Amino acid sequence: MHLTQLTATDMAAKLRAGETTAVELVQAHLDEASTAFVFINADEALAVAAEVDAGKYDHTLAGVPVVLADVLVTENMPTAAGSAYLDGWVAPYEATAVARLRAAGLPILAKARVAEFGMGQESGAHEAVANHQAPFAVVSDTAGTARHIATETGVVAVKPTYGAISRFGLVAAVSSMDTVTPIARNTADAKALHQVMVGADELDPTSVEYDWDFSSEAAVAGGTIGVLTEQPADVTDEAWATYQAGMEKLQDAGMNTTEVTMDTLGQAAQAAHIIGAAEFSANLAKFDGIRFGNRVTPDNGTVQDVITASRGAGFGYETKRRIIVGTHLLSAGTIDSHFYPAQKIRTAVINEYNTAFKSVDAIAVPAGIQQGEEYESTNAGIGASLAGLPAASVAGVHICAPTYADELVYRISAVVETTAGAAA
Repeated sequence: MHLTQLTATDMAAKLRAGETTAVELVQAHLDEASTAFVFINADEALAVAAEVDAGKYDHTLAGVPVVLADVLVTENMPTAAGSAYLDGWVAPYEATAVARLRAAGLPILAKARVAEFGMGQESGAHEAVANHQAPFAVVSDTAGTARHIATETGVVAVKPTYGAISRFGLVAAVSSMDTVTPIARNTADAKALHQVMVGADELDPTSVEYDWDFSSEAAVAGGTIGVLTEQPADVTDEAWATYQAGMEKLQDAGMNTTEVTMDTLGQAAQAAHIIGAAEFSANLAKFDGIRFGNRVTPDNGTVQDVITASRGAGFGYETKRRIIVGTHLLSAGTIDSHFYPAQKIRTAVINEYNTAFKSVDAIAVPAGIQQGEEYESTNAGIGASLAGLPAASVAGVHICAPTYADELVYRISAVVETTAGAAA
């Protein structure tokens, strides 16, 4: 079997057994590089791999290469976040998640393509992992996007509890929902990557301190999972059959299933669109061509002319549209009629999840949901993002659990993924 076809945990095992070297492993992946990447970090990745082979690092995953979505800032690689506004920018600091990967000795292969500021369905990281160009990757999940793309590409995405992995150094889009997220071809690899990055960070005031035990191999038998018993209108017959197969695996593993109804989730997408646009607009206000972003200077232009020209040239159409919508939503009058009610819906979603988790340990719904028009679109992960819950998309099933129950999500995910067989 070619080295790139192995799982990340198998790669690590071969490195420890001396059956391959980190340099060979990194080079094998570099040879598969594609347009999924916007920057290939070949020289540094090979240098780190050589250090691993020389015994510099002792982490279990040392020498296993990883890819970063181009929304995580790095000191020695450009970070454009998919935007012409940041083209060529190299940050003077580094994301905490990236620093932890480096400290563990994981060679960073490349930065992967993203939609502008990560707000869209484009992800080179998902493409690279699915096509064996990297064993796993680190992306940003906003309102369930990373989990939705995982469903479409056949990879596993596990969003941690909000704050479990530091957001310091993540280019902000929707701060209250942005979550640094591991993706991989199987659950075990996603969990291993998660463990490298997890933990409180004094540089991120939203990060949380919690003693997770990811070593648990406890069976899911005896637990109760909330499920759907009727096929939703926006779920195809194929997606519904895949979901039911996953539920059968959980029942075979000894989990009890019970029907769960989440009435407020019907409004979650609209609330997320409103909150998302408003926060996106606020976060991007700093990109003015003076403090941040590439500058365009009109002849004899005023400061306002510079700002207008810079934002006009730097932002793409979809980003401009979101900024305009978000600014309007935060304006006098509209903030009362739209933004505040959206926040009330968010609170209702959180409360409904909390009520449901009094009778079930986790909730599983179909991950494959048909998309509607732009501001009518939804996905299975929006509710978990609004509530800050740990959640996973695996083998056509979306799983979410109470806050801090990340380890339980991984155990359930590991059972579900046997529906299609563990990925390799």
